[in-house]
Amino acid sequence: MNQIKIKEVLYQSPATFDEMTPKQFTLTAQKMLQTATGTDDDTYYLSMTGIDQKCWNSLHFFHQYSIKRLFDFTSALPPLITKQLLPCIEIDEQQFIGYQPGFSNTTWQEFIFADQYIINGKSKEAAACLYRPQRPDYTGETDRRIPFTIYGANSRMHHFNNLSEPELFAFVLNYKALRKRNLEEKYPFVFVSSKQLQTDDDDNPSNSQFLIPNSQFSWIPIHRNLLGDHFFDEPKFYDLNVHVILNRLNTVIKENRKKT
Repeated sequence: MNQIKIKEVLYQSPATFDEMTPKQFTLTAQKMLQTATGTDDDTYYLSMTGIDQKCWNSLHFFHQYSIKRLFDFTSALPPLITKQLLPCIEIDEQQFIGYQPGFSNTTWQEFIFADQYIINGKSKEAAACLYRPQRPDYTGETDRRIPFTIYGANSRMHHFNNLSEPELFAFVLNYKALRKRNLEEKYPFVFVSSKQLQTDDDDNPSNSQFLIPNSQFSWIPIHRNLLGDHFFDEPKFYDLNVHVILNRLNTVIKENRKKT
């Protein structure tokens, strides 16, 4: 945490995204949206530090500028986030619990629906997949959330349609940062750049069914390809953890490359 001293009074501000509270993270997402539209002001810095308006107005311009510089890290893209900064979301007085930062409680089915929604720009639908009510029989030994079904996600849309724009943007920022850190970087043969994708397709067309480009992409063909003739095992396949499937994909692509 950063320490700010003003007339013998100490204030604190987060030095990284991971040090932010859910409220501060949402405020930061709102600040980003406002900056993009040219409607931002100094209110953000007061909310993030606890400095009141009167005290802020009394500060010299350079002192204000120095405090603002403490938040330069929020403009770095992609944002460096390793934590789940929105562990739960409250909408219409109902609480919805989110996924673990490492995707340890995310099934393959849940991931391909949520990730496809993100790719297609349907962020509210993605949030409805990943954020769910708590299990009524939760004992601490299982996922806190009720099991995922696409029907359940669709039924929650009347709640998630009321999600505020800053909260929605915060969700997308958090998801993309955790996806990059815990999936893209862990399975580099699955998640590749568009440029690398074209090179690999030219060298070995058999890999093209697996590699993940940045746009115009669907997980469904990959899912069906992996399933093959074992369509009767689809429910079991869907329930596997996303890491199990991506690890297998990564291994297959890696082995194919060695053969070429």
